[in-house]
Amino acid sequence: MYTVERKDNYVIIRNTQNRAEIEFNNISELSEVLKNLMEEGEKKILIDFKNVVYIDSAGLGVLLDTMKKLKANETELGILSISKDVLEVFTATKIAQYFKFYKNI
Repeated sequence: MYTVERKDNYVIIRNTQNRAEIEFNNISELSEVLKNLMEEGEKKILIDFKNVVYIDSAGLGVLLDTMKKLKANETELGILSISKDVLEVFTATKIAQYFKFYKNI
């Protein structure tokens, strides 16, 4: 469901599903990809939200937990190509302030 590619100084995690949802039932795969990239010592990680139409509290929790671990290692976790509706979830839960958002790279 996820692919990893490198572009410039970034590692980009892309969800390959159309109309993808990041939720309790499938968050373990994204969590594993993030864990592996952290262990490899990557310093700039972007998660492409282009195909993501929904994220629940479990998904937000994994992103926040990962963000805390990455900041301790001076690593950036950014969000790429997020839709207005999904961005509203980040804003409403007041966690948008912890992430850097990119329209494209």
